Amino acid sequence: MPRLYRDVSVFMSNRIIILLGVPGSGKGTQAARLVNRLGYGHISTGELLRALEADPNADPADKKKLIAMRAGKLVADDLIYKLAFREIEKHLARGSGVVLDGAIRSVVQAESYQKFFEAKKLANEIIAIEIHISDETILARLRDRIKNQGQQRADDDPEIMKRRITEQGNAALKPILDYYRSLAALQVVDGELSMDEVETEIGSALRHASS
Repeated sequence: MPRLYRDVSVFMSNRIIILLGVPGSGKGTQAARLVNRLGYGHISTGELLRALEADPNADPADKKKLIAMRAGKLVADDLIYKLAFREIEKHLARGSGVVLDGAIRSVVQAESYQKFFEAKKLANEIIAIEIHISDETILARLRDRIKNQGQQRADDDPEIMKRRITEQGNAALKPILDYYRSLAALQVVDGELSMDEVETEIGSALRHASS
């Protein structure tokens, strides 16, 4: 474990780490590294939904909401909260913190998570970290993914890429960032750096927030 992470883990006060960033910013990679370094739980909305879909004993009402999602509708917020909050509580009960990986997609969701954390008396243990890249870099990284994979996913179509930037790019992310900035809980790191350098920047942000 790098010394930076050893130093952070000794005295860090943030049990809730919220990673924010546009598509292609590397949130998933950095979330996995944080979970590995700190021993925290990993909260990924996508993984929770896939686990629900594969669970033969899941609540039928929840499964019905998944069918609506596959039909092109947005995932109901109440389902997201139910799955995420339940998983967060499991990790907290074990005495570990959590890393939220792209789990918050709107200010309404951010406010709901905040109320949950306040009810758990964790409002002062939250840090939101934006891994910032430009919209131009989003397109470049998505194009590189197509080139490196040698095949095109449905959402790698150029027009779909542009729509994703409109819907999930920096302009769409800004209100969420402003919300966490208003709580004095936001740190920003340069996502244009290498993965190792971004990891170091995140460690520095955690150390700064804990000082």
